[in-house]
Amino acid sequence: MKMLKALMGYGVLGLAAAGMCVEGQARASDLNLIDGAPAVYTVKKGDTLWDIAEHYLHSPWRWPELWQSNRSTVADPHWIYPGDQLYLHWVDGQPRLQRKPRRYLAPRAVASPKPVTTLPADLLLPYLAEDKLLAKTDLKYLPHVIGDNRALGYIPRGKTVWVDMPLSKGDKWGIFRPKQLLQRELDSGETAEVFSLKEVARGEVVAVTETTSAVLLTGARREVQPNDVLLPAPLPVSEAALSFSPFPSPAAVEAQVLSGMGGMEYIATHETVVLDLGHIDGLAAGQVFSLLRPGAGYVGAKGHYAYSKPESPILPSRLATFESQQLLAMPIGEVMVIRPYEYFSLAIVTKATEPFRAGAKLVSPSRG
Repeated sequence: MKMLKALMGYGVLGLAAAGMCVEGQARASDLNLIDGAPAVYTVKKGDTLWDIAEHYLHSPWRWPELWQSNRSTVADPHWIYPGDQLYLHWVDGQPRLQRKPRRYLAPRAVASPKPVTTLPADLLLPYLAEDKLLAKTDLKYLPHVIGDNRALGYIPRGKTVWVDMPLSKGDKWGIFRPKQLLQRELDSGETAEVFSLKEVARGEVVAVTETTSAVLLTGARREVQPNDVLLPAPLPVSEAALSFSPFPSPAAVEAQVLSGMGGMEYIATHETVVLDLGHIDGLAAGQVFSLLRPGAGYVGAKGHYAYSKPESPILPSRLATFESQQLLAMPIGEVMVIRPYEYFSLAIVTKATEPFRAGAKLVSPSRG
């Protein structure tokens, strides 16, 4: 039970500790405005800092650089409100947004709107709740679903399942399905292994025996199956911490996409991916990487060039003596770390101009 309590604390990780700031970080590159960027932007209800930056930048995660001009007058850039006007101007050759406070000619009652947040809740919250990683060695300490009294293989919402541990009546739990075992070779020669977990349902403990608990399925994304595992239910949306500042990953750090959490061969924008580095490697929530498509391989000489494809290794005999070369890798998107673990990290694809596969390379935006 002590191990379970430790895992409970480990399993519910938020982004509150990731209140990162771009100050002290090397600027990745000059900011380039998109065509048609407005000279004046009026903040609308529902806007986020990310949304506003999309009107100006191809990489909206760099919104803190647009906001730097306001730091002498407004300590927290989140304290801008619907109706505020943001003016585009230039400082040392770089674009900046300046907030112009609203003025009223006479006192009047004004409703207090909610300040602008960093990221759209619908961009991050589903993944923070649904997607988790868990060390292979820790999986055995979690409560596991045994099944239900009717021996169903697929158990829907509204039914009760039994799990193999006594829990506290009234507690709420998330029910997760182990999807894929991921591995990483460490410098020590050991292998780090984690399971990717996908939330399938939510439940509440309604009865307890000495060795088991009955859990009523109060919500379900998918039907529950025997051997699914339980973790404490995620925090409500109102308590989730989303206000952190994206910033470029360190220039020397290179990472790789190990897998997509969606289970599909190809990965696209707004999907969650697993990276082969964790906080032990210096990764932190909010770090942004450039996503690269590797350049095609080729062999031959002038007039006789041919692609050398990994899936077609057999080359014509006239080309077999040439050493294979590779074209330059090209950026096709950006990935942002949302939850670092010890040896691995979860990240979200904030932009991808084309689908890509596991194995894609990630580098710091400062190198591109």
